[in-house]
Amino acid sequence: MIQSIARAVDILDLLAESTPETISATTLAQRLGLSPQTVGNILRELYSLGLVSQDSSRKYRLGSHCFYLGQAADHWQSLRNAGNPILKELRDATKCTVFLGVMENDRLLCLSILNPQDEFFAPPPQLWMDQLHATACGRLLVALMPAEERKRLFKRIARRQITNKTVTDVEKLTCLCKEIAERQYAEVQDESVEGTWSLAVPVRSMTGELIAGLALSNQIAMRDTLPLETRLELLMGAAARIGVAACFNKK
Repeated sequence: MIQSIARAVDILDLLAESTPETISATTLAQRLGLSPQTVGNILRELYSLGLVSQDSSRKYRLGSHCFYLGQAADHWQSLRNAGNPILKELRDATKCTVFLGVMENDRLLCLSILNPQDEFFAPPPQLWMDQLHATACGRLLVALMPAEERKRLFKRIARRQITNKTVTDVEKLTCLCKEIAERQYAEVQDESVEGTWSLAVPVRSMTGELIAGLALSNQIAMRDTLPLETRLELLMGAAARIGVAACFNKK
């Protein structure tokens, strides 16, 4: 039963990654390394539950029930609504990509992202879910956890070597986290994507509760277009405004 649930989630993940394209049952089986019969059985059950649907060519896509579940699972709508106008101002001021993220189920969840060339916010791609250890936002959120909780987290999560500079060693990460917690910001270079730099600060509620991480990123060649102090000042100012706006948005 547990294996079947895991395989069903793998199918849903593949369909989500392929959206808006649809995928045949044969292609799903090939990509997952499963037999066509196994995938067919799971797809039939998912179809009956409304979790997948088919187009006119009988290829599969996510079903309407996923839309319902996704809306119900969006616990951060008020934070995102409060933050997006401020993120746009920060993007315009820094000419960097801006990123608002939270930690959920030992993963880094992107709530909003806006690139320098973007005109509008789009549904954020979840490319960094397993990169708590390698991104500025992820490492910041881990660093601000209680020490014992962070120790247990490092035992649970896989720390993938993404580039030749990705820090995966627990002792090194623990030392970095202590430094980050003291200075209240994280800076990462070449660890998630080669040639990319990122900088993150915490977003806190009016009572001081940590609610998210706010980050800037850009190509390393563009890093020094603004001094570190200026980038931090802009980031921290935006984070403080988001924290206040999110609190009022809840009321």
